[in-house]
Amino acid sequence: MQKSILPERLREQQKKRRKTDSNRQLSLIIFTALAIGLIAYGAYYFFLPKQEKFVLGFYTYAQVDTRDFLETLSVQGTVVPKNVEIISAKIGGTLEEILVEEGQDVAQGDPLFRLYSAEVVAEKNAAETELGEARAKLAQLEMDQEIELAAERMKILNAREQLAAAEEQLKLQEILFEYGSIAKVDLEKAEQSVDAAERRLAQSERELELLTRRHEANRAAAEKAIAIAEEKLAKALENMEHFTVTAPSSGRILSLKIPSNRIVTAHQELGTLADLTEQVAELNVAPGQTERFGLGSPVTISLGQSEYSGVVAFVAPRAEQGTDGSRVLVRVEFLEEVTHLRPYSSVMAHIHLQLQKDSLYLPRGAYLTSGQQLFVYVIDGNKAQKREVQFGLLDGNAVQILRGLELGERVIISSYDAFRHLDEIEILPEGGHAL
Repeated sequence: MQKSILPERLREQQKKRRKTDSNRQLSLIIFTALAIGLIAYGAYYFFLPKQEKFVLGFYTYAQVDTRDFLETLSVQGTVVPKNVEIISAKIGGTLEEILVEEGQDVAQGDPLFRLYSAEVVAEKNAAETELGEARAKLAQLEMDQEIELAAERMKILNAREQLAAAEEQLKLQEILFEYGSIAKVDLEKAEQSVDAAERRLAQSERELELLTRRHEANRAAAEKAIAIAEEKLAKALENMEHFTVTAPSSGRILSLKIPSNRIVTAHQELGTLADLTEQVAELNVAPGQTERFGLGSPVTISLGQSEYSGVVAFVAPRAEQGTDGSRVLVRVEFLEEVTHLRPYSSVMAHIHLQLQKDSLYLPRGAYLTSGQQLFVYVIDGNKAQKREVQFGLLDGNAVQILRGLELGERVIISSYDAFRHLDEIEILPEGGHAL
């Protein structure tokens, strides 16, 4: 390696010059970095949005308090009458008159419809004719029998007289025979005359007995014919009474089913009648929920703005498959008069499950509709801070608080719509209104 021919002084000057250039380059780099940092900071300061500040001037607030909450199971149900009867005609005919309307209250026995049947009327007329003929036949039979009996009795009377005469003659012949005035042949003839008279009397009595039996049989047949005719007439008259269809019990007419041609057959349904003094609420409960209550569990039944008390009276032993899955029939009996409730009205039943005592709560307010998040704004001095909470049961105007709040804390309960995206807001204490 050749040694540099430059003098030592020149070599020192070159080293100093290179060092000075390096320092200048480093200073330039530092300056450039500082300049870029200042520019970035300026852009950040002047162009980045500043944190939003919101001041709430008017609001409503409430203090967290405690109360009891009743846990309930809410189920849709239907009001159903316990006793619904079918209104039907007992005979066929033409429906001539409708005496009631749907929704009308009736008492047992009240007339509902009037029918007419020419066939029934013809049966009644024929039965009356048959009965008249049967009675006339019996009357004629009794007259004929009386004549026949009188003639037969006369024969018996004659036979008895002949027997008496023969017996007197026999006594005379016996006396004459003792005195030897007549022959034994004459006595035997007298005895034979008595025997013949006795046979004639016995024959007449047997004929009278046979005639009497025959008369009794004929009279029984005539009387049976009369009874049959009377039964036919009674049946026809009863059917004519059924021309008027009456209410089988007291209640309200739920429906009428009138045929378009007004021709009614026997036992055809003409409508339904319900006793509204005994109605129940029928519920369809998911099978997994039926284990949470039992017979006798209290129930609050809501219909519109009205509430009624009841108890669980029946839980079906098995589930039934429906369009929305399996359901268990639960029947609730009302504990008060509900005759004014319309049958088959939809109701909401709240089955009482458990009472949760001394739970934290807030009154319901517009804050509950402020978005889907579960949070509230808690007042702290002149600020209100967002805090996540967990709500529980709703009971009337009260909302159960499960976590996130402490007893006595003040919470804004008016709408959060204007500031719900902020974690903290300022409030004007004089603008607050305590609920």
